[in-house]
Amino acid sequence: MFYKKIFHKLKKILFLFSLIIILFDIYDFYTFINKQTNKINTYRGIDAIIVFTGGENRVQSGIDLISNNVGKRLFISGVNPDTNIFDISEQILSDEDLLNCCIDLGKKANNTIENAIESIDWIKNNNYRNVIIVTSNYHMKRSLFILKNFDRSINFIPHNVQSKFLQNKNITIYAKMKTIISEYAKLTYTRIYFLIEKRIN
Repeated sequence: MFYKKIFHKLKKILFLFSLIIILFDIYDFYTFINKQTNKINTYRGIDAIIVFTGGENRVQSGIDLISNNVGKRLFISGVNPDTNIFDISEQILSDEDLLNCCIDLGKKANNTIENAIESIDWIKNNNYRNVIIVTSNYHMKRSLFILKNFDRSINFIPHNVQSKFLQNKNITIYAKMKTIISEYAKLTYTRIYFLIEKRIN
């Protein structure tokens, strides 16, 4: 009976401790989302820029960086296989000379893990070391986590694109929280996935 009481108390303590860790982690995730984007003129020694497609203003943000001489080349990962460089030019009204000289399209990725794989292949093929990652603010933490798990020798620098959805005052808090919690759940799943994979290998 005595040991059962101790065991019951330990379970409660473990549950509360786990809950506190999760709440701190969610808070850390939320504060990461709300970090301000670095100003273009603050970047130094950048080799290249990578954009993960799938969200508003991501490609345009990458174009803005390369147009301001940040990095040598821009890689856009997760492009539709039927899209070409001229389609990109029409969509964002960018200079065709810039597109021809300094931008590569990656068409093999359908999700964030595949984005990371084709991006790292491109980085290694070009012998780059310091690379800016451009994606939505709520998507950045998971993207960096995956990239660093694939290759820790590369210096990945985040360039958050502020989500119009999260900033829209007409969107309910419930809808915004649903998006944040969904992305946090994906991040948690990704952590578990890589943890299991490391144990197996």
